[in-house]
Amino acid sequence: MPATVAITGATGFVGRHLLERLRAAGLPIRALSRSGAIEGAATIAGDLADTAALAAFARDADRVVHLAGMVKSPDPDAFAGVNIEGTQRLARAMAPGRARLLLVSSLAARHPEVSAYARSKREAEAAALAVLGAERVTILRPPAVYGPGDRATLAVFQQLARGLLVAPGPRGVRFSLIHVHDLVELIAAELAGSLSLPPLLEPDDQRPGGYGWADIATIAGNTTGRKVRLVRIPTRLLRQPARLSDALARRFGLDLPLTADKLGELAHGQWVASGPPLPNLPAHITFEEGFGATLDWYKAAGWL
Repeated sequence: MPATVAITGATGFVGRHLLERLRAAGLPIRALSRSGAIEGAATIAGDLADTAALAAFARDADRVVHLAGMVKSPDPDAFAGVNIEGTQRLARAMAPGRARLLLVSSLAARHPEVSAYARSKREAEAAALAVLGAERVTILRPPAVYGPGDRATLAVFQQLARGLLVAPGPRGVRFSLIHVHDLVELIAAELAGSLSLPPLLEPDDQRPGGYGWADIATIAGNTTGRKVRLVRIPTRLLRQPARLSDALARRFGLDLPLTADKLGELAHGQWVASGPPLPNLPAHITFEEGFGATLDWYKAAGWL
C-alpha cells in the first residue's frame, strides 16, 4: 500500500467505513475536515473551498481518495461550487506532486442531462482529468450505496420493515446497488495494488440486470417473513410536491427527502452499472445478503 493516503469526505458514510478499513491495515491516513479532528488520521482543517488547506492536504501524499461532495440541494446551482469547483481546486493542489487521484463519482454522471447533480459529477470528472491528465486519475461511478450507518437509504429500509414500499419512477425501472463494504474493499484493493482498475469503472454487486422495485420488495419480504406491498407512483405526480419541497427547504433550511433535482434521476428509470468484469474482484454482497444485516444494524442503532 502507499505510504500516505489522503481522504476527503472521511466523515461521510463511505468515508467512515474506508477510514476504518485503512486504519485496520495500519496505513498512515490524512483527512480533510471542517468539523474537527478525526480519530486515526492526521487531520487538515478546512474544506474544498480552502486552497491553503488543500495544498497542505495534498502535499507529499502518495494517493488521494476524493469522496467529499454535495449529493442533494434545493438549489441546483449549489452543486457546481462544491462538486465541480471543489474537485478542480483539489486537482490543482495535487498537480505539483506525484499523487494519483481515485475520484469516487456517481453512476448519475453517466447521464448528466437528468439533473444538476448528475451534471456536476460529470463535469467534476472532466475537471480532474483536465488538470491532472488521464494517467493520474481513476474514476469510480458507484450506483446507490447502502449499508450500516447510511441515512440516505434509511427511508427505504423503514418502509420495507413496515411492509410497504412506495416506489417512484416509471414501470420497468432497473438499478444497480453496491454494499458499502464492497465499495470500500474495492478501493482498498486498488490502493494496495492487488487490483488493477480501468480508468473508469461502474462497480456494483454483480447482479445481472440489476434490481427492480419488485425485486427489492420480494427480497425484503423473504428476509423479514412479512409481505411487502409495493405502491408505484409516476414521477409526473411528484413534480409539484418536489417543487414545494424545494421551496420549503430554501425558506426554512430543511433537509427534505424529495427534491426536483432528484426527481429527474428517478424519472430516468435505467441505472444499471455496466462495464468489463474485473479479475480478482473482492467478494461481493448481494442485496439478499446485505439487506438483513443492514436492517439489524439500523435496529441495534435505534434508527428503526
